[in-house]
Amino acid sequence: MNRRLRKKKHRGEFTEWGRHLVITRNRKDEFDEFLDAFIDVIEANGCYCGGGGKEARLDVVVEVGRPSDDRDARMKSIAAWLEAHPDVQSWSVSDEFDLWHGNFGQITKEIEQPPIPN
Repeated sequence: MNRRLRKKKHRGEFTEWGRHLVITRNRKDEFDEFLDAFIDVIEANGCYCGGGGKEARLDVVVEVGRPSDDRDARMKSIAAWLEAHPDVQSWSVSDEFDLWHGNFGQITKEIEQPPIPN
């Protein structure tokens, strides 16, 4: 497959890798402020995310980069922020998967879903 087709089909050096991330907070208020801070960390690491949440839970897929990017360093930086943030009760992350051609049916089965606090 030539370079143009690899780029168009997100294959080879153009593969985009992601991780499923579930965050449980220890509080239900100030969700918008937490989400803004989380998005700032994601963007500061050159990543993107999509998903949603409400009150005490955030469930997103984070695009961590292409093969040429330092994906592990990006995820370590995000993980460090999660560990240091006082609102985060627990969080879990899946293994990397291909965002365009991955096996999406197994994403929620691979990751332990934390309970929502009362």
